[in-house]
Amino acid sequence: MTKHHPSRPQGGAITLLVAIGLVILASLTSFYSARSVLIDQLASHNHAHASQARLAADAALANAQAVIANSSFNAHALLTTRTVCPAGISGPQWQCSALSVMPHPALPQAALSATAVRDLVQSPHVLTVHASASIAGQNSQARARESLFVPFVAPAPGLAAPAALVLNGCVSEAAGASLRVCPLTQNGEACSGTAKAPAVQTHFVVDTDHNGSISSAEKNACLAISPISLPGGGVQTAPNTAVPRSPCTRTAWRSVLGDITDQQLQAWSSDQERNGLTAQTTPPRSVYWIDSPADWQQSVGTSAHPALLVFSAQACAQRCPHMGNRVRVVGSVLLDSGCDDEKMRGWQAGTIEGQLVVESGMPEWRSGTVLARPEGRHAYSLDWPEGIDATRVQRVNGSWSEGTP
Repeated sequence: MTKHHPSRPQGGAITLLVAIGLVILASLTSFYSARSVLIDQLASHNHAHASQARLAADAALANAQAVIANSSFNAHALLTTRTVCPAGISGPQWQCSALSVMPHPALPQAALSATAVRDLVQSPHVLTVHASASIAGQNSQARARESLFVPFVAPAPGLAAPAALVLNGCVSEAAGASLRVCPLTQNGEACSGTAKAPAVQTHFVVDTDHNGSISSAEKNACLAISPISLPGGGVQTAPNTAVPRSPCTRTAWRSVLGDITDQQLQAWSSDQERNGLTAQTTPPRSVYWIDSPADWQQSVGTSAHPALLVFSAQACAQRCPHMGNRVRVVGSVLLDSGCDDEKMRGWQAGTIEGQLVVESGMPEWRSGTVLARPEGRHAYSLDWPEGIDATRVQRVNGSWSEGTP
């Protein structure tokens, strides 16, 4: 008879394997538990570091804004240090300038920087501040940005019916003159349709009989443009009462530009030129401040991007520059002739599609075509919120954002 003995070695092996398995399981549980704690600690540290970087970036943004908002600051002096534009911003229309910011007192190890960015064509009165912060040894970075309305250029007044030609004096045609002055029309076609704005508007008429009022005869004698030179029709408007012209208060200028100053336009023009904007760039240059007395021979402006040409008092010191008969300007042309009609005597030009503004009369006007266009003032008529105080720095609502690179 065969005897069966208990399989003690086999049972012991199983027990050993179970024990080893439990030990391994316990070790794995401990390992993953420790790993989870470590990951949580790292995440907590990363979150803390990211929060510090965001706070530092916000502080840099606030510091840069405080410098800009200082009422005694020189806006253009702040923007003299050119720098690389932030990612996604390129082209000659963008002015990017480095701003100096103070170190964060609680995070002296944080490297802070701020860049001011503005569009020199579409919105030169809006400055977007891009601030960034990076903390050495933590590999943490953050960015913040916000836009500000800055009084680089004052608002232009809204004109319901801008005239094609605006004067501060009287106008007459030279013998054999070749002129066309066409107002805005209902259907938008030049020199046809029903006029919806004046063809000519003057702010000064000679009170020949010195009675204090302007008669129809005095008005007609002052605005002596023949019907053939007004193919689009349109009325010619003038004050009903006598107004002084001396000293010259630039009434024509103020009627279309409002509080926009010489200094603002000159700085705007210089910034565009310095940034590389020309009539051939995309977008093209939009503002030209001209001090030279030489006659103007360059066509500028397009329907999408109208231009503003300003012939300054310096350009008009002896005689306001003429414009070539092949020159086409889409936009506005202003001549600061200083209420001196002789500086505009015999003036000649090509085609202006927009508006012509002259700070005097135009005796013996020889040649030129002025076609009123609704977009003629767009080069300098900027988008300001209704009711805003455009003389001080203010935040653009909804423009703040922050993030990481």
